[in-house]
Amino acid sequence: MRRHFLALCLLLALLGAGCTQPVPTPEPAQPSALGEELGRLADAQLGLLSDVITAEERGRALLLLEQLEPLRRARLEAGRWEKSAQEEQLLRRLNRLYERWTTRYLGDGGPWGYSSPPERVLAGYRVVEGSALRPADMAGRRGTDQEADADLWARIVALLPDGDLERFTRFTVFTDGPEEMLAYVMALDSSGSRWELAVDPADAEDEGWFTETLLHEYCHALTLNDSQVVYTHRQTVDTYNEAGMVARSGSYLDDFYQEFWTDLLDDRLANPNSYGFFLRHEEDFVTAYASTDPSEDIAESFTYFLLWPPLEGDAVWEQKLRFFYDYPELTQFRDQVRAHLGLDAEEPWKQTDSISEAAWNRY
Repeated sequence: MRRHFLALCLLLALLGAGCTQPVPTPEPAQPSALGEELGRLADAQLGLLSDVITAEERGRALLLLEQLEPLRRARLEAGRWEKSAQEEQLLRRLNRLYERWTTRYLGDGGPWGYSSPPERVLAGYRVVEGSALRPADMAGRRGTDQEADADLWARIVALLPDGDLERFTRFTVFTDGPEEMLAYVMALDSSGSRWELAVDPADAEDEGWFTETLLHEYCHALTLNDSQVVYTHRQTVDTYNEAGMVARSGSYLDDFYQEFWTDLLDDRLANPNSYGFFLRHEEDFVTAYASTDPSEDIAESFTYFLLWPPLEGDAVWEQKLRFFYDYPELTQFRDQVRAHLGLDAEEPWKQTDSISEAAWNRY
């Protein structure tokens, strides 16, 4: 009996000693590389929402991104450009959350406000020897209107550096009524080697609007011609793609996309007509129209790279204007355009009637 009693005491002592041992503190869980990437991606897509939504709302976004990211990675690794139905559905669900929170915290901003009235071609000209005009189609034109067309073309020639109109082989004069579309460019062949430039004289008297629009449209021809992109229905995943077009590696457009759009494009494509996208990323774009897509963004940014003095701020829209200084040929183009406008390298350009008034208020 005594032996049993001693054994019991020893057992109780050992148990008591064990209870007094410190409990090891578990190591804090380290965030996974995927978790960190999802958090970074959420911040990028939320934009200005990132600092105002609740933790619960952020968790809902992360949950959808956690489902999306493996699908996206698998698709890219397989070299597939088109998204699966499941990926598209998840992107739309995520975008609906973003849109709802944008309205709740940032406002709805109203509609885009763009219209597309019918256009009427007034006259068409062949561009020969780099900049000379030859009548091609005078439908709707008569008498001295050709002189007005020649004056309009002369303003374009005077704005751009010598030789930079060579890819344009057609000049079209059209109208869709005042204060609508001022100008557009369009490729005339399947490769994008020949281009048309069209201008509406009903809007061309506003010198500020005319200058900005012509530079914007010129940038489309600069970034979408055959040396920069390939027009094809065989899409890739390595460079920037639009339906029917693939940007070449090292092109202006792909470099711009890789630097500024890789985190944003899927959300933009999920709802391409949303003004809420701009409200979420207002600090990323020089104008609201720039938020349409990478092609419009680079054209708007290029316009203000040409017209504004160098900017040194950290905002993304300012970084986009500095992007072009990495290309000596574009810096030279800038110097020549500014010389044609009578500006030195640092002098701001501003027309009081310009449609960029909101952008200038930001500057």
